[in-house]
Amino acid sequence: MFKNKGYFIETVVYQIIWIVASSVISIVIFECVDIAVYNSLSSKRFNSLHSAYFRFGRYGIIIFFLLLMICGLFYIQKRRHDKYNRYIRAGFLYLTREGNDLIDFHESLALEREMFVELKNYNNELMDKYEREYQEKTDLLTYLAHDIKTPIANMVGYITLLNEEKEISEQSKSKFINIIYENVQYLNQLTEEFFSYLKFSLNDIPLNLITFNIGIFFKQWEDEKRIIIKHHKLKLKIAEKDCIDVKMDPQLLLRILDNLTTNAINYSSDGSEIEVNVEIAKDILNIGIINTIKSDVIINWDMVKTKFYRGDLSRRRGGNGSGLGLTIVNELVNHLGGDFEINESSGKVFANVKLPYKK
Repeated sequence: MFKNKGYFIETVVYQIIWIVASSVISIVIFECVDIAVYNSLSSKRFNSLHSAYFRFGRYGIIIFFLLLMICGLFYIQKRRHDKYNRYIRAGFLYLTREGNDLIDFHESLALEREMFVELKNYNNELMDKYEREYQEKTDLLTYLAHDIKTPIANMVGYITLLNEEKEISEQSKSKFINIIYENVQYLNQLTEEFFSYLKFSLNDIPLNLITFNIGIFFKQWEDEKRIIIKHHKLKLKIAEKDCIDVKMDPQLLLRILDNLTTNAINYSSDGSEIEVNVEIAKDILNIGIINTIKSDVIINWDMVKTKFYRGDLSRRRGGNGSGLGLTIVNELVNHLGGDFEINESSGKVFANVKLPYKK
């Protein structure tokens, strides 16, 4: 307790010492003046100076003592206050990066010094976070511009051919229109993923908790997905005992499922099976998606949740993506308090999501 207030206690001690010292000085001065006056009386007659001394002199000594004490106390207080201000000023300079090192404080001000160090570290963390977010936004614009450029250039080229070339067969026109349509679809998918990333990563994600049956939800999702997935076989596995009512956000769950199946489609061969396993265990919804990966695809699975990471087939039209699908999944799963892992083993990709739910 006293150590924390040591600097101020030390100031009080200096002031007490000064009060004692000034008292001694005043007494010594008083005695010296008194002796001098009495000695002068033995050799001279009593005059007006002697009369003034005996009438006002003692009060003058007291006033002198008070002035001396007050001036000394003010001087001590000012010096100590200036020293304390130097410590605080050094701390603020340290925070503003104008000072690289923080000077040693008085031992009783160790907590204040530690506070400045913690504020400095926190400030550095905020600066690093700001720089990372700024770089992310720059990367976002760079990737968006790069990915939009190619399909737009393709569409402009084919539209120019259709507009300028008069002798184009109906078969060629149909082919060009299909290519334009595919590029439009890709642009639509790309912009949707970028906007979803901005929505889910840069803003708070609102939760709309609804009670629904897991079995009905996944079976409806399977029926709708089978209509869309034309070149793969979708296989859903869910036990009857796991078809229970849960309280979750169905829209976010749907987005997680769609992104995981899209990733499985992009990196698996046509005609292969995409297996979706659903289990309930200890208030946790476990979702596992398994697909066979293409033999010519090389992917660093430690990087797949990183923004804008794409496998070596990602630049091919038809198997393209923004590199944000699994990043969005990771953001959503973390927001829901769950866990997401994805890896490859023996030519198969295993994506596992664990989500807590309320009853």
